[in-house]
Amino acid sequence: MRCNQPQNGSREDKQRCPRPHPGCCCCRGPQGEPGPKGENSVLAAASFFAFERRFENGKPVPLVTGTEDETGQIRLADETEIRLEPGRYAVWYHLSAVLEKAGYLQVTPSQQGSPQLAYGVYARTASPMVTAGGTNFLLVQAGEATVFQLNYNSDVANRSGAASVMVWKLAEFG
Repeated sequence: MRCNQPQNGSREDKQRCPRPHPGCCCCRGPQGEPGPKGENSVLAAASFFAFERRFENGKPVPLVTGTEDETGQIRLADETEIRLEPGRYAVWYHLSAVLEKAGYLQVTPSQQGSPQLAYGVYARTASPMVTAGGTNFLLVQAGEATVFQLNYNSDVANRSGAASVMVWKLAEFG
């Protein structure tokens, strides 16, 4: 029941609050002026992917642009390098592949060529022709323009590889 509806339909009930407690619509004071509009905490965003690829051991993961960042702050510099202009970024990624033999795959993100092992993904299979993969998330602080990559390692061949990367540039606070 809404606050301005009568409980039993009488005219008298319309004038009294059916639920007299704080938060009820008829117990609140007048609405104040709206405050200033807040800033958007996501300043730029882009996505990248790979589909039905064979990933090569010891090589960066090749990607194509899924959703382009219209501001140009996040873009593919080449097939494997995501260029990030200075700022703070939230990065999510996923990679999976069918391993042709029992084995492992490892994905290690890197920034400016420096591996970020703590944010890597590792998966192992005990049987051939099984999908292995994983997902992870990290924050990247780029004091200057930087390159972000995903690097693939495995002890066996793969097929039907897929990867996705989503990057959001975040607002700076302070």
